[in-house]
Amino acid sequence: MDTPQAQRPPDVTLVSHVDRPADTGPANEHETGLCREASRTDWAYLGGLIVADSAAVALDAAELQSNGHTAVRLVGPGLVGLAWGWSVGGTYLTLPQCGADLVRGHAVEGDSRSEIPLAVSFGILAATTAPVIVGIETGDGPQTLRWSPAERVMRLVLASATATVGSVLPYVLPPRTWRAAHKLANLRVGAAARGGIVSYSVTF
Repeated sequence: MDTPQAQRPPDVTLVSHVDRPADTGPANEHETGLCREASRTDWAYLGGLIVADSAAVALDAAELQSNGHTAVRLVGPGLVGLAWGWSVGGTYLTLPQCGADLVRGHAVEGDSRSEIPLAVSFGILAATTAPVIVGIETGDGPQTLRWSPAERVMRLVLASATATVGSVLPYVLPPRTWRAAHKLANLRVGAAARGGIVSYSVTF
């Protein structure tokens, strides 16, 4: 009588994982502190943007537009465009970037949250809206009607160009909220690269 063959033991394969897909909250006290800082609107930075816009418009309207030299008058729209671009690019970065149960982080297989598309979008928005701001604050008074058509065009071109530059400044001089969120994201992706967990799969 044939006896049944002994059952083959399962093959166990160890698989190493470096990511923590279910870990979306702060993992330690350091991450908790950064997340707390990133979850608060940076009102001081936001207020500074408003002051910069107001000061640039007031300086251009009250002083620079009445100057007798064309080069000096063209400084005004450049300053207005720079301040406006800084506001367009920086306002979003001052808003909360972290929550108590959800921490922003980079994907292990690559950076799926690149800042470049965001910066480009704000740059385009600033460049297209800055000439409108300059046109509104310049107006059509008796003084401005004496300007040449070339100067009028240059005011709009300069405003658009400097607004593009201004929209990048918040990434060079970031608000506290964005800076903390960026540190937190880099900290988590660094921890994922160094740490790991081990799971197993069974083959019969």
